[in-house]
Amino acid sequence: MIPPRLDELRLFYNTTIRPELLRLEGLRKRILRGIAISLLGIFVIGTLFLIYDLGFLILILVVPVAFYVGSLYLRIERFRQSFKPAIIQLLLNFINDAPNFRSLEYNATRPILRDRFERSGLFRPHPDSYRAEDYIRGLVGEMAFEMGETYVQEISPASNRLEVVFSGLFVHAIFNEETSGRLAVWPRHKLRRLKRSVDAYIGSRGRSADIEILNPGFRETFAVYAHPGTKVAGILTPPMQDALLEFHRREGRDLYFAVHDQDLFIGLEHGYDLLEPHFFRSNVSFQLIRKFYTDITLMLRVIQDFDQTH
Repeated sequence: MIPPRLDELRLFYNTTIRPELLRLEGLRKRILRGIAISLLGIFVIGTLFLIYDLGFLILILVVPVAFYVGSLYLRIERFRQSFKPAIIQLLLNFINDAPNFRSLEYNATRPILRDRFERSGLFRPHPDSYRAEDYIRGLVGEMAFEMGETYVQEISPASNRLEVVFSGLFVHAIFNEETSGRLAVWPRHKLRRLKRSVDAYIGSRGRSADIEILNPGFRETFAVYAHPGTKVAGILTPPMQDALLEFHRREGRDLYFAVHDQDLFIGLEHGYDLLEPHFFRSNVSFQLIRKFYTDITLMLRVIQDFDQTH
């Protein structure tokens, strides 16, 4: 699934996002210069102290040096905290202009709540560690949705150490009309690792529904389970199967998918923080923006397909 409006995104990037990236780039460089000058100053002062045997004066300089280093750290944190909200809000403004998307809002610190993640049935409830941030909400057609970055760990029964269960974007959307049926889709190669989650789903009346999937590529890549009475083909339509399979093959990232009556859940794994700025190299990059845009629009288009077919 090729992201839509790429030509428009490139133009919007050049006229709106890039100037903001350049402003933030100037701030990053000023902080780096401050760090470089500070290190040079500390080196020079330290050398002079050694030459003239002024070690006793070090105690006098400890407080101002510590204060200055602390101020540099705070400037770095302010840069990191201001970068993502500024750029994501501009990108959401761009997406907001597309038909069928509206009221998109972003909150850097608010989490998508843990109960949404657990209610999906895709993962075991009560994980040992759950962290979430970068909350986005809005409307796709008439469907309200929320999404956010989530990082979930649980203790491995084999090694007794924390291992990552899911790291990526997690979406919760609500159908605007009465809907019934339960369905879960896992990457097939993750079935062994998620055995306890799959077994729990089967224990709650779930069953394999692979036979109802006519797309051989989708059936080979994903394992589909459903509760009795669920119209699998009505939820996982052939165009949606094609789109999800194409994205998986092109991006090489795992997708998780579940419907629980009126609730829709989607998980998209990735091994990076969304639009987390680099500090020791430039962030002025269209590819950085395009990658985030691709993830967001994939989620929104899946929600849009549900809004139009249910």
